[in-house]
Amino acid sequence: MAGILGALHWWDEWQLRVLVLGSLGVQWFLLFAAPMRKYTIPRWFRTFIWLAYIGSDALAIYALATLFNRHASSSTSSCANGGWSRALEVLWAPVLLIHLGGQEEITAYNIEDNELWTRHTVTLVSQVAVAVYAFCKSWPSSGDRRLLASAILLFVVGILSFSEKPWALRRASINRLAAVSSRVLGRGRRRKVTRCQLILNELEELVKRCWRRTPSSSKQDQVLSDGDKVHMILSDMSLLAASSHLTNRSRKADSMRYIEVEGDADEAAAAPTGLEVSACAPGDGDAVHKEDQVLRPLSPRAEMGPELKRWLRRAFGLIYTRVNVATTPTYLAYHMLLVPSLHVAAITLFATSDKHGYDRRDVRVTYTILVVTAALDVLAETIRQLLYKLMSAAGVPALCETLPQYNVLTSARRRTQPATGWLLKCAARLGWEEHLLLVCRRDESHLYGSVAGFVRTGLVGASATTASGKVQVKGLDLGSYRSFTAGNWALSVELQERCGPMVRSTLRESFDESVLIWHIATDLCFRRNPPPAAADAAGKLEECTRAISNYMAHLLNFRPDMLMTGSRRHLLTEALEDLESILLRPDLDDTALLEAIQKAGESKQHKYLLIQDACKLSDELMEVRPEETRWELMYRAWLGMLCYSASMCRGYLHAKSLGEGGEFLSFVWLVLSLKGAPAKTLADKLQMPEPDAQESAAGEETATATTMPSTDDLESLVDKPGKNR
Repeated sequence: MAGILGALHWWDEWQLRVLVLGSLGVQWFLLFAAPMRKYTIPRWFRTFIWLAYIGSDALAIYALATLFNRHASSSTSSCANGGWSRALEVLWAPVLLIHLGGQEEITAYNIEDNELWTRHTVTLVSQVAVAVYAFCKSWPSSGDRRLLASAILLFVVGILSFSEKPWALRRASINRLAAVSSRVLGRGRRRKVTRCQLILNELEELVKRCWRRTPSSSKQDQVLSDGDKVHMILSDMSLLAASSHLTNRSRKADSMRYIEVEGDADEAAAAPTGLEVSACAPGDGDAVHKEDQVLRPLSPRAEMGPELKRWLRRAFGLIYTRVNVATTPTYLAYHMLLVPSLHVAAITLFATSDKHGYDRRDVRVTYTILVVTAALDVLAETIRQLLYKLMSAAGVPALCETLPQYNVLTSARRRTQPATGWLLKCAARLGWEEHLLLVCRRDESHLYGSVAGFVRTGLVGASATTASGKVQVKGLDLGSYRSFTAGNWALSVELQERCGPMVRSTLRESFDESVLIWHIATDLCFRRNPPPAAADAAGKLEECTRAISNYMAHLLNFRPDMLMTGSRRHLLTEALEDLESILLRPDLDDTALLEAIQKAGESKQHKYLLIQDACKLSDELMEVRPEETRWELMYRAWLGMLCYSASMCRGYLHAKSLGEGGEFLSFVWLVLSLKGAPAKTLADKLQMPEPDAQESAAGEETATATTMPSTDDLESLVDKPGKNR
C-alpha cells in the first residue's frame, strides 16, 4: 500500500514534467520520421508515425489541461504553500503551443485532414486562451521581469507556430487547389509589389536555389508552372481543357491585336509623321507554342525517372506538408529571421534572470525544454535535408516505386494449408488485409524498374508516325483497347488478327471481371509453359506481363476504388472460394494443381463459370504461335487495361494513396496527365467535348500507325537495379 501511495505522490509531482518532456520527445521523433513518408517504408513504421502524429496533439493538449488545473485556483497569496516553487511551470505553456504547431513535413497524415482546418482553428483559439489564462492567473506579480519577457517572446513564437497548421491545411484543401484555374485564366488577384515584397521574393528564390526544394524555372518560358499543373490534376482538372482554353484565348487576343494594329496602320498612313507601322496577320504559331508549353510531348529518350520523382514529391508536399506556405515570403522571413532571434532572446533572458526560490528540478527541466525546442525549430530544415540525402544515397525507393504482387492461385493454395489457412480466413472475416500477416518477398526495385520502362515506352509509342513525320496525338481514348478496330491503341492490326473469340469476349466484359479472368489465365499460361530466365528483351516482356497481372489483382483485392469506380471485390473472394474447393488437397504440386483446375474448367457443370472462362482463355492463348507473339499479345492487353485503369481513376484517389506510400498506378497516371501523352484521363472525358468525325478519323489513322517500340528503346528506359534513387 505504501508503494502505491509513493507512486501516486511521485506521479503527482512529476506528472507535468513527464508530459512536457514526452511532448518534446514526440516532436523530435516526428522530425526524423516524417520525411521518410516520401519513401517506401514498412507499414508498421507508418503506423508508428501515425500514432506519434495523433498522440503529439493529444499529449500537448493534456499537458496544457494539467497545467491549467494545477494553477487555476492558485494566486499570489499561495506562494507560502508551494505556489512560488511551482510558478516556473507556467513558462512551459508557450512551449506546448510550439509543440501543437507540429512539424513542417507532417501537417496532414490523411488527405481528409486538410478539410478539417476549421476544427484546428477552433483548437488554436481555445488552447491559446487556456495557455494565456493559466499564465496570467499563475504568474506572481513580484516575479522577475526578465522571466516575464522570456515568456512573452515564447508566446509570440508559440502562437505564430500554432497558427501555421490551420493556415497550411486550408491552403491544401481540394477547393483551394482547384482555385489555380483563376491564374490559368489570367484572373488571379494582382497586388502592387512593394520594395519589401521584392526583397522577400529575392530571399525566397535564394532559399529555393540553396536547398533545391523546387526547381527554378522562368515563368516567361512556360504558361503553367509546375505547381499549377500539380494543383490542377490533384483537383481533377483537365490539362487538355486548360491547353485548349489558353489556345483559344491566344487566338482571340491575336485577332484583336491584328484589328487594332491594322486600324493604327491606316491612321498612320494618313498622317505624315514619318513613322512606319507594320500590321501582321494573326497566325496559329503562338497559340500552338502556348499549347505545347502546357502539355509538352513525351520523348522516349527523356530521363523520366528523376523528373517523375520530382512530380510525386511535389504532389505529396502540396497535400501533406507545408509547401503551400513554406515558400511564401512571410513564412521564410519568419522562420529564417524572427524565430531564431526570439529563441535566442528568450533563452538569454531566462539564463540571466533571478531564479532564486524556484525548484532546481524545474529550472533544469526548463533549460532543457527551451534549448531543445529552439534546436528543433532552428535546425529542422537542415536535419530534413540530411535525411533526404541519406535516404537517397541508401537507395530507398521513393513514392510509388513499388509494384505489389498478389496472385489468386498462390493465395488459394496458401489458404488450403493447415498451418496458415485458418489464420488467413479469420483475418479476412475481421477485415484485415492478407499482406499484413505475411512476409512477402518482393524484388520491388527490379520489377518496378522493368515495368516502368516498358510502360513509359508503350505510352511513347502511342505517338504515331505518319507520312508527314512524327506527330503528337492528343485526346486518344485509352478505352479503345477493347474495341477491335483500327483505332485500338494497344493492339496493332496484326495482333488483333491473332485474337480468338475468347480474347475478344473477355476484353469486352465488365472491367473488374475482365481483369480477374485475364489474371487467372495469364498465371495458367505461365505455369503451363514457364519462360526461361529474363535475360533478353523477350524474357523481360514475359516477366513484366505477369508482374502487371499480379499488380492489377492486388488493386482489385486491396484498392478496388482505384482500379475502377464500382469494382466488385467480391468477385475475387468468390474466385478464391471456388479455387479452394477445387484444390482440396494441400500437398498438390504444380502439375497436379494445373490438372485439377483444367478438369474443373472442362466440366460441363456451370459451377465455376469464371474459372471456366479463364481456362478457355488460357487454352486459346496457348494456341498462339510463336511464343513471342503470344506474350506480346498478352502484354499489350495488360498494358491497355493498366493505362485505362489509371486514366479512369480520380486524382483525389491518387492523392490519397500518396499518403500511404503511393501506388504504381499513380506513376502511370502522372505520365498520362503531365507529360502530354496521347491519352484522355477521366477529367479530360468529363471536361472536354467529344471529337467530331474528322478528329475521330484522324485518331484512327494515327492509331493504325502505332507500333511496338524497339528493344533498344526498352533497354534505355528500364531503370537498373541499384541505381541511386
